[in-house]
Amino acid sequence: MPDNSFKGDGVTPIDRSNLTLADKVEARLRDQIVQGERPTGSRLNEVEIASDLGVSRGPVRQALQRLAHLGLVTLESHRGAFVRSLDLGEVRELFELRIALECEAAELAAMRIDRTGLADLARLQDQSTSEVRQSRRPGVFDTLDLHHLIVRHAGNDRLAQAVTQVNVELRLARSRSGATVRRAQEAVEEHRELITYLTSRDAEGARVAMKSHLTASLHNTMQMLQAVDPNTPKGTTHG
Repeated sequence: MPDNSFKGDGVTPIDRSNLTLADKVEARLRDQIVQGERPTGSRLNEVEIASDLGVSRGPVRQALQRLAHLGLVTLESHRGAFVRSLDLGEVRELFELRIALECEAAELAAMRIDRTGLADLARLQDQSTSEVRQSRRPGVFDTLDLHHLIVRHAGNDRLAQAVTQVNVELRLARSRSGATVRRAQEAVEEHRELITYLTSRDAEGARVAMKSHLTASLHNTMQMLQAVDPNTPKGTTHG
């Protein structure tokens, strides 16, 4: 059994079993970035991270390179690594790509999802609805991800990989923009409509419902980002 106890110097070493150290450093840093614990634009110091996690600099360097490939980190020559900052144009472009991919996924899922998949969607929807109504937790969809289920039941691994990549980058924007209870309540109802189309095997209806839902999410994210930081660069994307 791995020893997860604190070292005498206060450092909490990461679990060294199964995955490589670089894998685990990457996972830890990725979680910290997408949860907003490491703000966009902040420097990622190899020495400090290695000390905090009780590892050498090698795994940290590998992890930062992987995170750069995922679009979460920017590596600058002679300056180091920084949490990537997205301007409004980049956020819009990523959302437009997400809309295109997930609308296709919704249409495919309407044709391919089985009864077990529909039951899983209904169960997740009930859980999401309960969470939003009772705990009023705006970040409920960070853990109860109905979109992931829909993409999975689209039955296209390449499409799923593309969606995952886009959503990883969009988490940077979500960590900055936050969420509201009102938007969570709206999203629950939009999900309900989407599930209705999936259940009735209405591929076109599922595509339209997904586009409407994600377009609303795009507009909400853009508004929240501008409210949080009115000086956020707008980029060059039209619209």
